[in-house]
Amino acid sequence: MAPAFAVTDNLDWLISHRPLYFTGVDGKQVAWSEKVAVVREDTGRCLGAVAPSFETVQNSDLLKLIQPMVDEGVLTIENMGYLNHGARVFAQAKLNKEFSVIGEDYKGYVTLLNGHIGNASVAIGSTLTRVICGNTFAGAYSDISEKYRHSSGVTEKVLESTFILDYVNGAMGTYSKYMAELTKGKCSKKQFDAYVEAVYEKPLNELRVSFVDQLNKLFYEGAGNSGQTYHDAYQAVLDYGSNNSRQTTSGRFNYVQFGQGSRVNNRALRAGLELAAV
Repeated sequence: MAPAFAVTDNLDWLISHRPLYFTGVDGKQVAWSEKVAVVREDTGRCLGAVAPSFETVQNSDLLKLIQPMVDEGVLTIENMGYLNHGARVFAQAKLNKEFSVIGEDYKGYVTLLNGHIGNASVAIGSTLTRVICGNTFAGAYSDISEKYRHSSGVTEKVLESTFILDYVNGAMGTYSKYMAELTKGKCSKKQFDAYVEAVYEKPLNELRVSFVDQLNKLFYEGAGNSGQTYHDAYQAVLDYGSNNSRQTTSGRFNYVQFGQGSRVNNRALRAGLELAAV
């Protein structure tokens, strides 16, 4: 039996509509034409009832909006599941780390929400709210302005939405612009030292010698780096956070995505852009 709330790695099940009946005064079954049952096919559970004109948007169709970009490595699904045994479903993805340090506009979740029993329209947008319960589902839903009612043709309208593509293209375009600016900015050894102080908010002589040595090595010899531009400097900071900042893979992931590392990466980009423009 499916739980009332679950976080899952897939929503690979279908919704079907089935006739409803009631027992008449003569004891015989009578079809009720005003409503149909909404049934989750994998569990056989009736989730509720809707009007026959209610058009279901299947989970697979909803996920088509993000799956190509997940497959390309641009987005990563971080939160997906359902509430009320599947009556409401959600999927939330984030831009992968190389695009996650370009500003507040791209820090939220790319969010897909849907209600299978008339309890929510299809909602497509971005929100800072992580869905973990009914209240956060409602909070995320209220953040999103692009919504589609379950009337005839809704699936086609949902699949024609360009929000997520526009969101991702905007992020990638901004990222590419910033990287081009960093690449044009020449960075000497002295300038790299000043950059490190700006990023880590300490004078160089107060930072561990081994740490500074590692950053310098990455600046000059890191993958694709030659120690010449602020792009090399920026990549050195990212490389250190992703590969050297903590002893374990999970520790490095948490550092970069949620901890001090995410703030360091943002300062690294801002500092690089400011110094490259001088």
